[in-house]
Amino acid sequence: MPLSPGEESPLVLPGAPPRSVPTGEMRDALSRVILAWMFGSAWMFITGGIALTQFGKHLGMADSGFGWLVALTASAALLQLPTSYFLGRFGHRKRVLLIAGIANRAVWFLVALVPWLLPKGWRWQGVLVLVAASSAFGNVMSPAVLSWFADLVPRRIGGRYFSRRTQIGRTVGLVTMLAVGFILDWAAARGDQSLIRTISALFGFAALCGVLDFVMLIPVPDEGQRPNRRLGLLAAFREPLADRSFRRYVGFTATMNLGCAFVLQFALLYLLDVAGMSNKRANLMLYVVPMIVGITTAPLWGRLIDRIGCKPSLMLAVVMISHGAVAWAFVRQDHWIPGYLALLVSSAAWPGVELASFNILLRVSASHGGRRQGSAYVAVNSVVVALAGVLSGLFAGTIAKGFHDWRGSIFGWPLTYHALLFIVSGGLRLTAICWLIGFEEPKSYDFGATVRHVLSGLASAPRRIVALPVRAGRWIARLAAKLGRR
Repeated sequence: MPLSPGEESPLVLPGAPPRSVPTGEMRDALSRVILAWMFGSAWMFITGGIALTQFGKHLGMADSGFGWLVALTASAALLQLPTSYFLGRFGHRKRVLLIAGIANRAVWFLVALVPWLLPKGWRWQGVLVLVAASSAFGNVMSPAVLSWFADLVPRRIGGRYFSRRTQIGRTVGLVTMLAVGFILDWAAARGDQSLIRTISALFGFAALCGVLDFVMLIPVPDEGQRPNRRLGLLAAFREPLADRSFRRYVGFTATMNLGCAFVLQFALLYLLDVAGMSNKRANLMLYVVPMIVGITTAPLWGRLIDRIGCKPSLMLAVVMISHGAVAWAFVRQDHWIPGYLALLVSSAAWPGVELASFNILLRVSASHGGRRQGSAYVAVNSVVVALAGVLSGLFAGTIAKGFHDWRGSIFGWPLTYHALLFIVSGGLRLTAICWLIGFEEPKSYDFGATVRHVLSGLASAPRRIVALPVRAGRWIARLAAKLGRR
């Protein structure tokens, strides 16, 4: 049955107490989490963007090697199973997330030194190993940080809070990606050695920002978790595996990851190698402009999730992104506008996919005073998704190697192997929706009401775009004043 405006629509969890409105102390903790993520976002967008692709290419990595990169980083999620069991039995949630999180970011100091620490024939392999190690530490951290967030953030404001966190993080990412694009073009004009030295410096700076992200979280309290010293290994994962609705959600995320894990990397290769874009222009098209669109639409999706529920919001968002990968195949240097406009529709919906999925995981990850081993849900989901990511990377690498010189056309438009990957991605995104049909979320809106609500929100989007810089500046000023008083 549809909710009345403003009514909460969480997943119903047995024995879950109601979450209260944030107190003053809690507001300070929530503000600190967002401020810390500003540094974490800078780390993420430097290390996960065009700089890593150019670094690998100039160190000798073939296109198929980028498929291996996707597979290796995805396989590290298997570490979430033992981590989740350890947290459920022994606790130490905050200690685990701080140690693993700092190690996750600090590894990039070593990535920056690869050109000077390893012989020429082993450099790109060294990058693969170190990036995989960083991913391993990140996956050890993941069950702890999600469970911690689930207990820290009141469920009633979860959608709005994480949409604001996403908005602030993407604003930092926007500035970061613009700066990185200009810096890389400046360095590339001075030769390959200058470019490698510049990327190394960027990775060192990113590692420093990433470490600061977790250092700033040290004062944030960790409450609500009570370990069970008698917890057995099978018992820790019995509950999520027995949950039919959760199994459907896992099927959805696995299918989505199978179709999406390789897209960003090969879209970047497509823009650089086929479409003939410069570093700056590829950076703008792949990261900066979609990020601006996502910053604008994230609050809409956050309010939508809080008001009508995760499931209908997620279904609508997936429909809107289904064509996103295919649109890249119709972007060329001289004819790019129609394909890119179609892509921006997908960019507007991606915050909906991310926020709805994240809120579903948070709602099943809360410990609720120790009565639930919520991190097991995160671990089971991550392991299944990891297997899908490994298959996704291996599939993309195989296609890149076997069809590297393939050329085709559709209605006279030239196609390369990249288009084959993008078409497969679109098909898998549509297939993922089937998993959500049987997903149960009590008290959520129906799909038709969701569409009407989103259309009314999109009508006011131009006004929000104009006011975005003013609101962001006001929020940062208030946050700085608060921290200054403390």
